[in-house]
Amino acid sequence: MVSAVILNVNANPESITQFHDELSNELPNLKGNWNFSFKIFRNNQYSIPPDKADSLEVSDETKFLHTLSPSYLKESCISLINKRSSALFTSLINEEVGDLSSTLLTIPDNHLHMGATTGLNDQFDMFITQKLQSLWTLRQNIRGDGGQIYELENGNLTIRTSNVFLHGIFKGLLIEVVVDDHVVEKHDKEYLNALFDKITKNYKIPMGKICFDLLGKDAFDKYGDLCLQYSEILNF
Repeated sequence: MVSAVILNVNANPESITQFHDELSNELPNLKGNWNFSFKIFRNNQYSIPPDKADSLEVSDETKFLHTLSPSYLKESCISLINKRSSALFTSLINEEVGDLSSTLLTIPDNHLHMGATTGLNDQFDMFITQKLQSLWTLRQNIRGDGGQIYELENGNLTIRTSNVFLHGIFKGLLIEVVVDDHVVEKHDKEYLNALFDKITKNYKIPMGKICFDLLGKDAFDKYGDLCLQYSEILNF
């Protein structure tokens, strides 16, 4: 999949309702509600031993860790360090979810039996908050609530909307646009810009700051790209 994230900071109840009405007129397949938690951690400067502080350098890029936990990825968390290295963590075990394993991200049975799991009962962002405080300090916890999921164009296009809040203050309407892989022809920025420009016009998506950056130039990283886009858009 290829994605783009848009934040419309000028959204208000009237414009949000109007946009939802516009999407409903396209007769989408409604996929339910969703929400998300996006956390920004800063590297603890005191985590470097005093005797090595003068010899070790930390670039500005490596000072931040971002985590994204969307509810449509049940009990899963995407993490991003240095805006280059991403990982996806889940605490769901395949043999415990049974028939739902085909629709959820789970730890394969053979991984579990070989001990290749995180060993965590909580999501990875909670583990960072509770156990890695000496390395990472939570700076912001941005939440998305009241989200709706619309599936269009025979499942080739998914549009997710959510109200964004920081410290309980409304910061705008977030729109996540996801296009299925098989309808995407190229990876270059010019092509993606034209693709999402067409989608935003066709579905009258309220514009604002948009990001469709990729972690790699030659291939899509389904969830890493998404977390990168959130980190650029939700940079308050």
